[in-house]
Amino acid sequence: MSTNTAFDSSDEEMSSAESPFKFPPHPDDPAWLAVLSRVSSSLNLFCALISAVIVSLMTLLIIVEICLRFFSLSTFMADTLVGYGVAATTFLSAAWALEHGAMIRVTALTNVLPSAFQWLAEMFCLVATEAIFVFLINYQWHSVYKFWVRGTVGQHYIKIPLWIPESFFLIGLTLLGLQVLVRLLRVLAVGHKSEGSLKI
Repeated sequence: MSTNTAFDSSDEEMSSAESPFKFPPHPDDPAWLAVLSRVSSSLNLFCALISAVIVSLMTLLIIVEICLRFFSLSTFMADTLVGYGVAATTFLSAAWALEHGAMIRVTALTNVLPSAFQWLAEMFCLVATEAIFVFLINYQWHSVYKFWVRGTVGQHYIKIPLWIPESFFLIGLTLLGLQVLVRLLRVLAVGHKSEGSLKI
């Protein structure tokens, strides 16, 4: 592990002004970690763009539904599809938000700890979080597989196979787990966390 510990530096020193369409720079990553980080970043960005498309489609659907109501018509699915869309965008964009420091991080306790204890606290949080994600991913995988095998559909006007919205949750959880794994490996290999975050 490198002796370079960036826990003493503030998050303001990170490149928070970087474009969200550029991968966050990590010049001190070893080659193997840089490859894993690039894969994770690429998947995060792709799913974030998918989330933006879904938000646009939801907006369009709501506008269409409003217009139809003027003529006593309806799609009969706007509320269901928008509900699925909100859940999908939340999960698909979560890993990108974590990577780019858009999630709130409460540092009231860790900021007063010595550097070594900050490293231990970071390791504990990352390992515990990764364990939770592994459990959730395993549970969600069985849920998606069950809906796929049984051919379960939603009880709505349009019979949407339930494995489709459930798959968005599985993909989002997997990307979050991968991003947390990258952070964990970076703390182990480089000796510090280099991602910024919103703080309260």
